[in-house]
Amino acid sequence: MHRGAVLPPLERMNRQMSNRNALRKLSRKFPAPPEVEKIMDSLREGTDLSIAITATAILEAILERLLIKKFKIKNKRLTGQIFLNRGPLSEFNSKILIANAFGIITSNMAEEMHSLKAIRNTFAHAKVPISFNHELIGREVASLKMLKASRAVDDEIGHYLELDNKNWFLLVTKFILIIFSDLEEHPGSADEAIAEALAEEQPPASPY
Repeated sequence: MHRGAVLPPLERMNRQMSNRNALRKLSRKFPAPPEVEKIMDSLREGTDLSIAITATAILEAILERLLIKKFKIKNKRLTGQIFLNRGPLSEFNSKILIANAFGIITSNMAEEMHSLKAIRNTFAHAKVPISFNHELIGREVASLKMLKASRAVDDEIGHYLELDNKNWFLLVTKFILIIFSDLEEHPGSADEAIAEALAEEQPPASPY
């Protein structure tokens, strides 16, 4: 068929479906660990919207990977049914709830991610321009447990970590990603993994 010719309706529809399937696969592509670090670092120069959307998308993807790692049955078809096409864990909220219910993440981690998700959703669905400086966004950022724990430590040592809302959002996201990496390798629950890490290293109490 020469260039510029009109495709038959069925062939045109098949091409559209093929391209849309490719777009879905692209949206679900998991970045490798080195890529994650590069993406998160590059976000510091991004817009507020790109930070809220991309950082949380990475967090959701890594949570999904953590869930898959903890599955007792390793079956690609079953995994697809769970996470794709309105499956029971196709939404971020469902992933958080189930990961919490099965002890894959702690309740504090779940609460933190619900806050991050709420901020992401606000940016994604807002009909007017917003930023991390908005009062309501700032209020949600201020509720993050890691921020509160950091400020409690700052009060004790008299040295304060000065970050704006955007960078607190990024820092908390990065911290959770680091914890997820450790949880993937631990055979027990999230509470057990954190308790063991605290017993070995004896750092300040974790907010999670």
